[in-house]
Formats: sequence, C-alpha cells, structure tokens
Amino acid sequence: LERVASKPGRFKLENFEVPVKSLTRKCQNGSIEKAQKYLSDKVHSDTNFLTLFDKFVENAILPLLKQRMQHAGVEAAYSPITFYYQRPPTLRIQPGPARALVRAHDDAEYGHQNGELNFWLPLTNRDISGVDLWCESSAGSGDFHPVKVSYGEVVSFHGSSCRHYVNPNHSQHTRVSLDFRVGVEGFFDPCWQMVGTTDDHSRRKVTL
Repeated sequence: LERVASKPGRFKLENFEVPVKSLTRKCQNGSIEKAQKYLSDKVHSDTNFLTLFDKFVENAILPLLKQRMQHAGVEAAYSPITFYYQRPPTLRIQPGPARALVRAHDDAEYGHQNGELNFWLPLTNRDISGVDLWCESSAGSGDFHPVKVSYGEVVSFHGSSCRHYVNPNHSQHTRVSLDFRVGVEGFFDPCWQMVGTTDDHSRRKVTL
C-alpha cells in the first residue's frame, strides 16, 4: 500500500496483491491476525491520511448530514449540532478470486448502538471487482439489493438495524473500501460500552 501511495498513477489499488498467508488464521498456519493488526496500526499512525479524512468528514459529510436533519425538522434551523465520528475509519481489503463473504448482519449484533449512521466509501472501481454493498431497505425486510456506489461516491445507511453484507469477489482484482460511523448528540450515547468486546472505535467530537 505504501508503494501504491508513493507512486500515484503507476499503481491501482485493484492490482494490490495480498499474500495468501495473510488470508488465513494462525490456527491454520496463517497470519491474518498479525496482518490485520499491522494494517490497523498503519491507519492509526498515518497523520497525513487522518488529516485528509478529517477534512472530508468535517467539510463534506457532517454539513450535509446537518442540512438533511434540519430539512427533516429533526433539528431547528441554525441551531448547533454535535456529532461524534469514528476516527480512524476502518479499511477493508477484499482480494480475489475468493468465495468468502461476510454473512448478512446488522451491527447491533456486534454491540453497536442505534444512534449512529454507517458510511461506506469505495476506494476501488466496482466495475472491476464486481463487489457491491448489499443492504435491506428497512430493518428485517429481507429485500437485499446492491447499493451500486462508484469510486468517488459515498453512501450512508443505518447499519445497526438494517442487515448488510458484501458479495464474494470472484474477480482477479482487489476490492478496497473505507467505512466509518457518525453519531448525533441526543441520539448517540458517547458513554456506550459494547458488550462482550473491547474492540470499540475511538470518536472525534465536532459541533457545527
């Protein structure tokens, strides 16, 4: 990934190759746990990336979310709104070809609260990998459909209640995406403790 970032235009994330050993667990003589920690640590320590991410969320995502809440009458016009956004975001890498997929789930199953929205941002071309986010339109409806988000777009959905998954990557390329959550004061509890895990996300508080 560092080589890709250092030479823009010469490499595409779709062509990023993941070592086979990094795709299997330690109990299977693999190193996926080590690879995941390495990747997480790299994202946490990349100040340039986090600065860019902060600008994206605070200058694009949050103002639009505030505007939509005020337009819907959830918040009074011109009143300040406090947001809590996940920082850093989660980086997902899904190499192909593979049959593996994450089963359909809602995030409440993993201890997340209802007072937050999910945001999904693809960093690769869906036309190349053939991978989409699949989501039901309302909680429990079961009407899963692909959310065809192109490179350069971002989609939000209520992942705590609506089940979602991504389909297997049958291509010869790699799918990469970012996802993060945004909570809104009055709906989001910043003191929430996820039951059964300590693997929670840090948040940044912003008032607009």
